[in-house]
Amino acid sequence: MIFIIEDDLGWESYYRRLLKGQDLRFFQDGVAAIDAMDFDEPPSLVILDILLTGPTGFAVLNEMRSYPELMKVPVLIVSSVTLPTDVAEKYGVVAALDKGAMKPEDLLEVVKQYA
Repeated sequence: MIFIIEDDLGWESYYRRLLKGQDLRFFQDGVAAIDAMDFDEPPSLVILDILLTGPTGFAVLNEMRSYPELMKVPVLIVSSVTLPTDVAEKYGVVAALDKGAMKPEDLLEVVKQYA
């Protein structure tokens, strides 16, 4: 199961088309996503935007990593915000893709590895 935390409905539609056939769960805010995570069976991948309405993607990452059961869940950042390398390493982000420069195959490659 892939959790997608994205508050832009246009991007949600894009993910639905591109990842058709995958088990997807969409959330417009990170609090709802974390509340929905089953610690015994966490998602195989989280796709996370940084610029969310409400708590930012950084807050979501921080919250996720505070639970031992969620520490190893792979997180893919897809955002218009550039993620500093030290932040990516600190939170165990598997990849960060720029919304403006990302190609569909970039996303599909990461999804194929983790989902």
